[in-house]
Amino acid sequence: MIKIISGFSNAAGSTLALVNLCNQLNASKKPCVFYGPDSWHLDKCESGTLAEFSPAHNDTIIVNDIPLLSVDDLLNIQALTEENRKGGMFNSLIRSVKRFLPSTPPSKYKLYLTRLSNDALPLSSIQTSIFHKIHFASDTLPGYSRLSALSFIAPNLCGDLNKSWHQPEKIAGIIGSVKAQNNIELAIEQALLDGMNTVIIFGYMKEPKYYYEKIIPLTNKYPGKIKYAGFLDDRQKMYDAISDAYTSIDKPWSVVGRECAMTGTRFHAPTNSGIGEGMTNEQIYMVWKNELSL
Repeated sequence: MIKIISGFSNAAGSTLALVNLCNQLNASKKPCVFYGPDSWHLDKCESGTLAEFSPAHNDTIIVNDIPLLSVDDLLNIQALTEENRKGGMFNSLIRSVKRFLPSTPPSKYKLYLTRLSNDALPLSSIQTSIFHKIHFASDTLPGYSRLSALSFIAPNLCGDLNKSWHQPEKIAGIIGSVKAQNNIELAIEQALLDGMNTVIIFGYMKEPKYYYEKIIPLTNKYPGKIKYAGFLDDRQKMYDAISDAYTSIDKPWSVVGRECAMTGTRFHAPTNSGIGEGMTNEQIYMVWKNELSL
C-alpha cells in the first residue's frame, strides 16, 4: 500500500499536488491513501485522518511537512504534527538527541520525503538519512543541491482541464496562497498597469496579517477592482472566470503555467520557463512509478 502523510492538508497548492498524486496512483491501479490533519482533502481522493494512519510491512510512505527525526516518530505521527503546528517543543530533549543519532532507512517499508514548495519545513528539522529517496518538485527548491545524490525531480501533477472558450476580457487571476512570500501586491499592481479591469485573488488565506497590511490598502487605492475569492476547488471554473493569470515570483514547481496552457489563459510571470512545463501527467507519473519501483 502507498500511504501519503502530510502535516498540512488544508486548501493550498501543496495539498492539491498530493491529492492529484494520490488520484493518479489509484487510477493506475496502485492503491494509495492520503492522510492529513485537516478535513479539506477528505472528499478529494482516497483519504483519511492522521489518527487513522499506521505504518505496515511493505508500505511505501510518502512524507510531506512532518518533522521526522526517527522511524519511531511514525508511530506517534498525529501528536508530533499537532505539536509542530502549535510551535511547541514535542519531547524536546528526546528530539534533540535523536537529531545526532546515526540512522538509516527502515527495512520494513520504503520511506520517501517530498518537497513541494519553498516554504516547506526546513530540512534541519528532518532526519533526511531515514529516507530512501527525496522528491523535489523542482531543482530550484531549497535543499536540492545538497541532497541531489539522494533525490529525484518530478513536477507536480495537475488535474484534467479543458480549453476555456468563453473567458471574459481583462479579468486577471492571482493564484496561490495569500502570504508575503508570494508578493501578491506586486502582481496586482502589474495586472492593473497592464489594463486589467478586475483582479481576483484565488488562494488560501495563510497570512491574514500580510493581507490586511499589503492588500487591503490596494483595495482602497483601486476601489472595486480587487476581489478575494479564496481557494477554489473547481480549477476549471476558476480558469473560466479569468483571461490572464499573474505571478510576481518565479515558481518553476507551480502547475499554474501548465494549467494556463491547457485552458488558453494568458500567463504573466517574471520568466515563463520552468522544469516540467512540457511534461504530461503520464510522463510525470512514470517518474514516480520508476522511483517508487512500482
